[in-house]
Amino acid sequence: MVQSEIVRSGITATRVTNLTTTEAAVLALLAIEGERSRYDLMKSASKAIGYIWAPAKTQLYALLPRLAERGLATSRAVREGARPEKQLFRITDAGRAELDEWLAAEPESTETFYLRLFVGSLVPPDVLVEHVRWFRERTEAQLAEYRAIEPTNTRTGDDFFHYFLLRLGIERSEHLLRWSAWVVDELEAA
Repeated sequence: MVQSEIVRSGITATRVTNLTTTEAAVLALLAIEGERSRYDLMKSASKAIGYIWAPAKTQLYALLPRLAERGLATSRAVREGARPEKQLFRITDAGRAELDEWLAAEPESTETFYLRLFVGSLVPPDVLVEHVRWFRERTEAQLAEYRAIEPTNTRTGDDFFHYFLLRLGIERSEHLLRWSAWVVDELEAA
C-alpha cells in the first residue's frame, strides 16, 4: 500500500493505493494495449516500457492471475488451432480505477515518476505537470547538495577521482532541470 499526499488548490488529500509499481505498470500496459496474453504482454513490455520498467518473466507470469483474482483484470482461455490453450488478460473497471488512483498519487521515486510520464496518455495533463514539478523539486535539491560539496573537493588524492562523478551529478541534474522545464512547457501547450 502506498500513501501519498497530493496538494491541489491549497487542499491536501491523502491518497491510498494498493498497487505496487509492477502491478501499476502491468495494468497500464493492459489499459494501453488492450487484451493480451502473458507472452504478448512480456513482448510489449520489453519493446515499449522496458527501458523504464522491466519485470522478470516469472514475476509478470505470476502477477497476472493475482490481478485477476483481485478483480483488477479478467482472464479468458482461448485456443488457436492445434496450439495449447492460452490465457488472455484485460483490465477491469476496478483495475482502471486503482490504476487511476496510482497514476494520480505523488510519485514514490524517480522510477515511478518516469513510469507515470511514460504512460502519460492515461494521466490528465494537469496531474502530469504536478508530477514533473515534484521531479524538479527533487532534482533541484540534489543539485544544491552537489554544489555544496563541490567547493569542499580538493581535486587531489582520492578527491581527484571523486570529482569526476561529482561533475557528472551536477551536469546530469542541470540537464534534467532543463528537460523537465521543457516537459512542463510541452504539457501546458498541449
